[in-house]
Amino acid sequence: MAKKKGEGAETGSGPSASQVAEEAPPAPAPAPPPVPEADVEELPRAIVRRLVKEKLSDLAGKEDVNVNKDALLAFGESARIFIHYLSATANDICKESKRQTINVEDVLKALEEIEFNEFIEPLRSALEDFRKKNAAKKSGSKSEKKRKAEQDLTGSQTKAGTQEENLVESG
Repeated sequence: MAKKKGEGAETGSGPSASQVAEEAPPAPAPAPPPVPEADVEELPRAIVRRLVKEKLSDLAGKEDVNVNKDALLAFGESARIFIHYLSATANDICKESKRQTINVEDVLKALEEIEFNEFIEPLRSALEDFRKKNAAKKSGSKSEKKRKAEQDLTGSQTKAGTQEENLVESG
């Protein structure tokens, strides 16, 4: 199809504007809606409720303690912010030591750095108790596994002996 003078581009000078519009790539698909931050990082409400009620019950004695839904949300959000702040501080301490893995000492130093010194000793004793319980569980499970293995071995030997006796009797 021949073009008349003044109608579009000169011959041999590339595609016309209408051809460019037709060949343009399709617009990218719309991005999915962002996930609200609270849904991603919110602490489980049941755990927050249990922790708050247990602590308040310990302090109040036998009284039943009720906590408003908004108060539980405030406790959860406060805990989340504290965890973020503590972990960021511990991460900085870890990086200063040219390591990539945060350890217990980094967390304890972070508590000291953010001036929560009163948490350090209770945390140390809680960690010690946790380690003792885990060590007991591990040693208990190892001895249980060893006992089961011995029973299996004894049971296997007994079955083998019975099979041999049956062969001798039938032969």
